[in-house]
Amino acid sequence: MTEKTSLVDAPIRIRACQLDFPVDPEAAFEALYRDTPYAFWLDGTWSAMGAATRVAKVWPGRVEVDGQPAGTSLFDWLEEALAVPVEIPDLPVEFTLGWVGYLGYELKAECGGARAYTSPDPDAVLMYVDRAIVFDHETSENRTVHLVSVDDEWITETSALLAALPDGAPARPPAAAEDVFARHGRSGYLDMIARCQEAIRRGESYEVCLTNMVTARVDADPWDSYRHLRALNPAPYGAYLRLADRAVLSCSPERFLKITKDGAVESKPIKGTRPRGETPAQDEWLRHDLATSEKDRAENLMIVDLVRNDLGRVAEVGSVQVPSIFAVESYATVHQLVSTIRARLRPDVSPVRCVQAAFPGGSMTGAPKIRTMEIIDSLEQGPRGVYSGALGYFSLSGAVDLSIVIRTLVMRPGEASFGVGGAIIDPSVPEDEFDETVVKASAMLRLLRAEFPTGT
Repeated sequence: MTEKTSLVDAPIRIRACQLDFPVDPEAAFEALYRDTPYAFWLDGTWSAMGAATRVAKVWPGRVEVDGQPAGTSLFDWLEEALAVPVEIPDLPVEFTLGWVGYLGYELKAECGGARAYTSPDPDAVLMYVDRAIVFDHETSENRTVHLVSVDDEWITETSALLAALPDGAPARPPAAAEDVFARHGRSGYLDMIARCQEAIRRGESYEVCLTNMVTARVDADPWDSYRHLRALNPAPYGAYLRLADRAVLSCSPERFLKITKDGAVESKPIKGTRPRGETPAQDEWLRHDLATSEKDRAENLMIVDLVRNDLGRVAEVGSVQVPSIFAVESYATVHQLVSTIRARLRPDVSPVRCVQAAFPGGSMTGAPKIRTMEIIDSLEQGPRGVYSGALGYFSLSGAVDLSIVIRTLVMRPGEASFGVGGAIIDPSVPEDEFDETVVKASAMLRLLRAEFPTGT
């Protein structure tokens, strides 16, 4: 029998204190959390940052909390850990403390998929946060948010430190990467595309989201590297996770799932990419080309149908809707084709089970999901790890907000890696698909001052 892992006796109360002065989030993280072993910054259209008071790590077949066994299934453990009544103040953002971190792609083994590979990184790392600083960029209001049980001294000291923040020191640019290596070189990747298309023509899949993994030797400070990355490629779901000797640096443009505390669900899958143009006219032409591309719209539509099916398993009957389809969104380095799917959870389904039903995100697998993941396992020759998973929070209120882990660098001592890929359908032109992966890798490669390794 699994030992109960809920952190507190019910009910728990959360308090927020508004700060009456402006705060620069980058300077705040530098001063408070840069050297903290486990810390996070969710850095997007709103921001939250803090340090862990407990750490959960998931390895194949086991969950550990602060190094102690806590069960065998992440989703069973997490559902129980969040099953506590909570009193929450009225806040403009839905992050009200809880568990923050990533879910890696290999967790598909708990979501109907097979365990084909073992990642060098934990299958998931989640940090329990009982105090945080939250920034509402729309209103320019900043708050400390904390459990009532948190010592008032933390609030006083943190507020005083934030009020007296010095100007941040410039980030040290990361050294140029060396020994840049792709798991699959150009010819190998083209061969994999051909095998995907063979499987599609046999009727085994409609669309295969094929990926590659790039690894480099690099001597760089993760925090300084993230500061450079967020300047190079600002994104709506940016994030920095400091995880002891590892770090996750994300500039993801894609929402996996947002679940409000009252059960409204939203997913915004991306399928379809073009680079930004060198001139305004070229940029507009590329945007129009993406918006009108039958191939990209077909890729996107298949994933919309997959996500609708995933959410339909846990949603109220008739609540799954697609209010926006094939919208073009533009970012620093690319244009993307984005659709929006919304639903409402059934009363008997927890937010954790909704995530499990939809994981991994369909935009990173293809359709049908289970058979296509088997095809992917047979081709990619290694784990995806953090890449292709999800990153964000599970709030004590029941709210969840998770991005898809793309445009994301994982840094370990002396090494950095990132994944990149694209959707393969029957009409795909293999050379064009490989070139698209190079475009998607541009932000990471600019940070590492490296070229895409195209050799075999």
